[in-house]
Formats: sequence, C-alpha cells, structure tokens
Amino acid sequence: MKNYFKDIIALFTASSQNEEMKRKFHGWLIDDEHSDEKDLALYEFWTKVQGKEDEHTEKALQEVYAKSGLRLAPKRSINWLRPLGAAAAVAALLVISVYVTYQQTKQKYTEIATVENYVSPGQMRLIELPDGSRVQVNSGTILLYPEKFVGSTRTVFLVGEANFKVKKNPEQPFIVRSSTMAVTALGTEFNVSSYSDDSEVTATLLEGKVKVVCGIEGKSYVLEPGEQVVYDKNMGTSRLCKAEMEDVTAWQRGELVFRSVTVDEMLTILQRRFDVTFHYRQGRFNADKYNIRFSDKASLEEVLTIMKAVAGDFTYHINQKGCYIK
Repeated sequence: MKNYFKDIIALFTASSQNEEMKRKFHGWLIDDEHSDEKDLALYEFWTKVQGKEDEHTEKALQEVYAKSGLRLAPKRSINWLRPLGAAAAVAALLVISVYVTYQQTKQKYTEIATVENYVSPGQMRLIELPDGSRVQVNSGTILLYPEKFVGSTRTVFLVGEANFKVKKNPEQPFIVRSSTMAVTALGTEFNVSSYSDDSEVTATLLEGKVKVVCGIEGKSYVLEPGEQVVYDKNMGTSRLCKAEMEDVTAWQRGELVFRSVTVDEMLTILQRRFDVTFHYRQGRFNADKYNIRFSDKASLEEVLTIMKAVAGDFTYHINQKGCYIK
C-alpha cells in the first residue's frame, strides 16, 4: 500500500484536480467506511511532509498551493497558514483525491454531496449541520460535512477551530476528524482546535462526555467536563489535563487570549484574527512565553503596543500589504 501511495503522490504532482474530483474526495474522506486506513494515510503523509524544506520540496509546495488556490508567503513572511504545515494539510487532502479515481466501483462515496465551509481570517461563522447540531467556526478554518448524514456515524472533517453543540442521537455517534485526532460524541458540547500551523491539537469538553483518539498510536481518552486532551504533533505524544475554560471559549466572545505562547506564535494567531500578513526577520524573537488577555474590542495596533511593552522593543508599520516589524 505504501508503494502504491507513492505512485498516487507522483500522479498528483503531475496533474491538476478539477472540482468534481475534489467533491469525490470530500465525500470519500468523511465516509466512515475504512476510516482507520484513511486516518493512517493522512497522518503518515502529514508527518512525512511536515518539517522538510529544500529546493525540491519548495517547488512541490508551490505546485500544491497553485492547485489549491491558496497563496504561499515569501520566505521572510508568514502567512495565515505556516507554509509547510499548510502544504502538508492541503497536499494530504488533494493527494487522496487522486486515490478516489481508483475507487469507481464504490459509488456510495459520491452519492451524498459534501458541503465545504471556509471561514476567512478575521471572520467567525455559526453553522447548523443537517442533523440540527450547531457549530461556531473560528477564523481561518475549513469544515467539511455531508449534505445529509447517512450510515452509522455523523462524521465531519475540521482544519482549524470550532465549537460543537451536538444534537443527541445514540444510534448515530457524531465524529470530528482532524489530521491527528478524532473526537466522538453522542450529544454534548466540545471545542476542537486543529490548525495546520499550530504544533498542538486540542479537544476540550464543556458538557456531556466524549471519546478522543490521538495520533498514529491510537491512544484514547474519555473526557469529563472541564478536561482537555492536548496532542503534540511534533513529538507524537498526548496528555490529559484540566482546561482553563475561560481561555478555551474566549474566541467565541471575540476575546483574544495568549496563554504560554511565544511572540512568533502570537503573530500566527493575530494573522488569523485580523487577516494580516506579518513580515519580519526569522529568528528576530526569542522563545520566551507570555500570558496576555485582550478584550473583544482590542484593535491590532493596541495588541501590538502591549506586545512591544511586554516582549521587548520593536517597531512596526502597517499598510495594505501587511505589517512590517523591525
């Protein structure tokens, strides 16, 4: 299968994907049949691509971005998605779309249309799913789900962050899948953060009970309200901890919370929040971590002013092309 998958990747890099092919892939991805194999394929591709940067890789990533419609930031800029992390996610999704061409006998994958919701940086959206479940989606997030839930599960695919209020249906469990985590619930409220450019994926339970399965090793947890599972994508490890609930839900109220993050991580979050591209010299900031909270009315300029005072002296200039930091 691994050699076969290499052939699929080679085929993908040499061809383009039309909209019909992408729709077929979406339907196949969220179908619960062979879900373990699909999770393993996504995870292995993610870990293989992530962190490798050379001339050949950069060229391949440029092709991926061109095909996906996203833009790849220059080396000295950071985009709303970190180039390698985003490329791993996008490439993993689109590579498997090629695999669908070899599955023409399995028509059930394409019988149900798939809805793709993309929430732009600087925006939030409330979505009602076909079963009546409600999802508040954070900025810079992709949520895929079928037009109608059929089969034994209600499965959606998430890249980014969302809060789920799930309508109870014991006969059809609700599953949220990301690149390295699957969260299963019957009827509950929980938050999942799975941005491709973040080093950690988190699942936090607000009400009810959920089962969380992490990584390629399949380690699982059953959460009680107030508990959180954190999966480290770089280390391939997971941990169970108590969640700071006010911090977890802050984004839904429009608040901005930095909890034990570096300046580089702050800038990544700000890009999603304010839809701005930061330009600065890589390695400009140290690895010190900070805790800062802002109200829902804080502007980008106000946030940067506080960051200057807390994290050290720097200057910035904002224009139509982004924010330049010196």
